[in-house]
Amino acid sequence: MARNFLNSWKTSEDSLVRVFRNSAWLFSSKGVSAILSLFYLAVVTRSLGVAGFGTFILIVSTGQIVAAFFRVQTWQAIVQFGTPLLIGGDRNGFRRIARRGFFVEAGGGLLACVLMWFLLPPLARQFGLEPDIQSGLLTYTLILLFAVRSTPTGILRAQDRFRDGAIGDVAIPVVRMAGAIVLVLTAPTMMGFLIVWGVSELVCALILWLLVWRRGSNPDGHLPAQLSQQPAAEMPTRSLFFRFLLATNLSHLLNVIRERFVVIIVGLFVGAVAAGLFRLADQLANSINRLTEIFARPIFAELSRLYGQKNFDDLSRLFFRSLRISAIAGISMFLVLVLLGQPLIHLMSGSEYLAAYPLLLLLAAATIINLVGVGLEPLIQASDRAGAAFLLRLFSLLVLLGLLAVLLPGYAATGAAVAMLLSSALGAAMLLWTSWTLLKEIRPGQSA
Repeated sequence: MARNFLNSWKTSEDSLVRVFRNSAWLFSSKGVSAILSLFYLAVVTRSLGVAGFGTFILIVSTGQIVAAFFRVQTWQAIVQFGTPLLIGGDRNGFRRIARRGFFVEAGGGLLACVLMWFLLPPLARQFGLEPDIQSGLLTYTLILLFAVRSTPTGILRAQDRFRDGAIGDVAIPVVRMAGAIVLVLTAPTMMGFLIVWGVSELVCALILWLLVWRRGSNPDGHLPAQLSQQPAAEMPTRSLFFRFLLATNLSHLLNVIRERFVVIIVGLFVGAVAAGLFRLADQLANSINRLTEIFARPIFAELSRLYGQKNFDDLSRLFFRSLRISAIAGISMFLVLVLLGQPLIHLMSGSEYLAAYPLLLLLAAATIINLVGVGLEPLIQASDRAGAAFLLRLFSLLVLLGLLAVLLPGYAATGAAVAMLLSSALGAAMLLWTSWTLLKEIRPGQSA
C-alpha cells in the first residue's frame, strides 16, 4: 500500500499534487535554511551584541535594497514564457528566453557594481557614515551583485526541476553556518560576517549554474511526457517579455523595500539597538515566510502551465484548494510562535533580546496574512496581469509608509510592527478581491 501511494505521488498529474511534490523539494532546502538560520543568527547576535547586530542588519538591508534595484529577477519571466515553449518542443526558443534573462540580470548587476564603486564614497561622506560601515556596505553589496542566480533558478523551475533548485538554495544557509562557526573560532568581526553572507550567495549561484549545465542537452527532460503533445507556443516579443519583466521586478522591488526599508527606517529614527531587535523578530517571523515561498513558487509555475493550456477549471480548483491549505497552515504556525517564541529568543540570543517578543507576534501575524494569500499574486501574474499585481503592491507600500509616519514617532519599533500588520491585511484584502474578479472573468457564468 505504501509503495502504491509513493508511485501515485510520483506520477500523479493532479495540479495540487504537482505543487506539493515540487514544494517538498523546496521544503527540504527551506527547512534546512530555517533551522540553520536559527543557529547562525544566534552566533551573530551573541558575537556582535544588540547594537552591533543592529548595525550589521542595517548594512545587509541596505545592500539587499540596492541589489533589488539593479539585480533583475528573471525567473518568473523565464517560467512564464519558457514553459510553453518547452511544452511545445521549441528548445531553441527556450534557450533564447534563458539567454535573454541572463544578459538582463548580469548587465544590471554589472551596472550596479560600477555605480556603487563610484557613488558610495561621496554619499558616505554626505551622510557621515563611518569608514568601517562604508567598507562593509561596499564589500557586501559588490559580492551580492555578482551572484547571478535568478536566471538559473527560472531555467530549473521551467523544466520542473525543483529538486535541483533546492540543492542550490541549501548552499546559502550551509555556507553561512560554516562561516559563522569559523569566525567564532577565530575572530568574529562584522566585516567577516558580511563577507560570509555575500559569499553564500555566490556559492548558491555557482551550484545552480552547474546544475543547469549538467542537463543542458535535454532542457525538457523533467516535463511530463504527455505535455510534449501540446501545440507549439509562439516566441514572445521583446516588448511583451520586457513589460512582464518590468512589472514582476517592480513588484519584487516593492516587496524587498517593504521587508528591508522598515528596518532601515527604524534604525535611522530609533537607533541601531531598536533595529536589531526589530530585525531579530522579523527574522524569526520570516521562518514562516519561507513556507510562503515554498508553496508560492510551485503554485506560480503550475498556474502558468494551466493558464497557458486554457485549463481554467483546474486553475480555479487549484487556487481555492491552496487557499484553504494556506489558511490552516498559517494559523497553526502562529500558535506555535505564541507558545515557543519567547523561550526561543532567550535560548538563541539571550535575555537582552527578549524585548523582541511582542514585535515577533505582530510581525508573525503580518506574515501569516501573507501566507494565507500565498496563491493570490501568483494567480494574477500567471494570468498576464503582472502590472495589476505591481499596482496592488505599490498601494500597500504607500499605506505602510503612511502608517509609519503616524505610528513610528510615538510607538517606535512597536509602531513599525503594527504598521506592517495593518498594511499586510489591506494588501491581502485587495489581492483577494482582484483574484476573485479575475476568476469570474476567466470562468464566465460559473461560481467559484
